[in-house]
Amino acid sequence: MKMYCLNLDLVRDDFLPLFSSTGKPSNQQPEIFRSFILMSHFKYASLEDWIAYAKSSEMICFLVGVTPDRFPGESTHRDFISRLWQADNSNHLRVVKKKPKTKHGKEKLPPKRPGVIKYLVGKALSGEVFKQIPERLLQAVFTKTALIPSAAMGLLGDTNKLIVSGDGTCVTSHASFYGAKTCDCEGSCSCPRKFSDPFAKWGWDSRNEIWFFGYTAYLLSVHNPALKLDLPIYMKFVEASRNDGVTLITALAHARYLYDGFISFDSLLADAAHDNYPTYTLCKQWNIKPFIDLNKHGAVTVEPQSLTLSKNGAPICADGHEMLNWGFDAKKYRIKYRCPLVTGKVKYCPYSTNCNKTLYGKIVYVKLAENLRLLTPVPRNSDEWRQTYNQRSAAERVNNRILTDYQLEHPKRYGKKKIAFFAFMNAINIHLDAQIKFGDASAETLLA
Repeated sequence: MKMYCLNLDLVRDDFLPLFSSTGKPSNQQPEIFRSFILMSHFKYASLEDWIAYAKSSEMICFLVGVTPDRFPGESTHRDFISRLWQADNSNHLRVVKKKPKTKHGKEKLPPKRPGVIKYLVGKALSGEVFKQIPERLLQAVFTKTALIPSAAMGLLGDTNKLIVSGDGTCVTSHASFYGAKTCDCEGSCSCPRKFSDPFAKWGWDSRNEIWFFGYTAYLLSVHNPALKLDLPIYMKFVEASRNDGVTLITALAHARYLYDGFISFDSLLADAAHDNYPTYTLCKQWNIKPFIDLNKHGAVTVEPQSLTLSKNGAPICADGHEMLNWGFDAKKYRIKYRCPLVTGKVKYCPYSTNCNKTLYGKIVYVKLAENLRLLTPVPRNSDEWRQTYNQRSAAERVNNRILTDYQLEHPKRYGKKKIAFFAFMNAINIHLDAQIKFGDASAETLLA
């Protein structure tokens, strides 16, 4: 049924430029791609084992589109992966980076360069889309074979007002972080070494509170409340030590560029690692509502009104109560707050005669431009904010499906190229699962 749903005509133009038009023609690109999708579906770790199993099954060969004696070989499969990876993945020499000893607890690693997020936001607002990434062709294939069909079937929800969740997850590389010596030095030395996975770095896993050697996979995901469905829509692999707040800017800019015309982002859901002023500025300029958890709590004074705000971003009245949110003025980009006594939130206030000059009560307007971080378009203390932010767990569920359900880390893979390739195969399978479950594909349709 997955092979029935998978339409490779959509990516024909993406595959053709990767192969030479002279000499003996290469005409098994669709078959190799189907083979990888099935390999991911059956959770095979080794190409050698998968090809041996596939050749022994006439049904698998039929689904791939070849006879057993014409099934693509292991070297052909590996060559296909290399052609889709748009970067040099050769072994580079570098010195050994020792495993860090500092513990960071539940906190994620901060950005290595102060001001980098502000710099990237400036680039994004000036039109930079950050499309020169090694996985750009994999992302294009994923978009055409999985994302567009799912969107057409309504699996993403309202694509004109998409609520997207951003989150990074740790992906371990099973390569050695010691490398192989290329010098004649006796004993330990500081000479550059050859690494089988030269781009893997040390990163901090804040969930398990351990250091890991590998990469960070950053995903943008959506949750469809009506179908109770979680789907990935964008993925990129970065250094394990990179802060999620840095990766979000480049991922969001590239995703908006890729999906321009059929997806519009209405809201962004993210954890406290994304809580910084430049990100809120970017969301305001792109008309995206931010739902980002605060990384610090406590009252904050906002100038020039000299208002004291609660941790939820609401003004504090003279008696120490949060004033009641009375709506958002989109034209003037400000929130209206009313007296908690007049609105019935509290029953008594010793300052009522001084504050409330009219029966309507005291009014406070707070312009969001004064503090974009605390004063979000949807107030932090509202039921709408909490209900919307609860959808952020979709990102964690999608991460778990790619890593655990489809066993990205279970085989001892190493190399950014291979890890990213199989991650995208897993993501396509997740969409195919949803298309079969909620679409018109069925055994009766397949056999008709």
